[in-house]
Amino acid sequence: MGENFEERRITRGDARRESIVQAARKICLEKGFSKITVSDIASEVGMTRSLFYHYFPDKDAVADAVLDDVIDEILSRLDTWNHEREAGNVNKAMDDMVRLLRALIADESPFSNRMIQDGNAELYIKFIDRAADRIADYIAQTTVREFEQMHGLPIGNVHETFFTLIVGLISLVRSHPSISNATIKQVMAQTLHIESYIE
Repeated sequence: MGENFEERRITRGDARRESIVQAARKICLEKGFSKITVSDIASEVGMTRSLFYHYFPDKDAVADAVLDDVIDEILSRLDTWNHEREAGNVNKAMDDMVRLLRALIADESPFSNRMIQDGNAELYIKFIDRAADRIADYIAQTTVREFEQMHGLPIGNVHETFFTLIVGLISLVRSHPSISNATIKQVMAQTLHIESYIE
């Protein structure tokens, strides 16, 4: 993939559209999505409601854009890790992925917790599913291809396997935050059938 996710975020729309998304994200953390109104967002940005509707048809469309904004940040961090990792060092890559997983969950927890507390479990599930889908796509197109070239591929249904692994690990770490890094690493290695590559 190799695209710069920060550039993609900037070119996806103009500055006003981006300011609407950032305002909605900020208000979401303060009030929760269900309590946000179009007037709240327009007021935060300093625009009229009619101008808001030029960029988004409704509040739900803004919610989708906010989810994509958060996921873009996650993918940007994943992209940075992928470009900096030591090619062929599977053990270190797995250790890095466990640390990155924990950091991402910690960083997005206020956002996720707000959705759950606000009674937006459906939006939270949509966020996790969309994030897992895009992360699985990214990993399948980058890291997995390199692994396959160097070692062969011990798993089938790559996207589906990574999607399931990502959703499961997020749930595991959020539900059991004291789980050890070693256990998470073993679960990942067993799921991907790469136990022989880790220490």
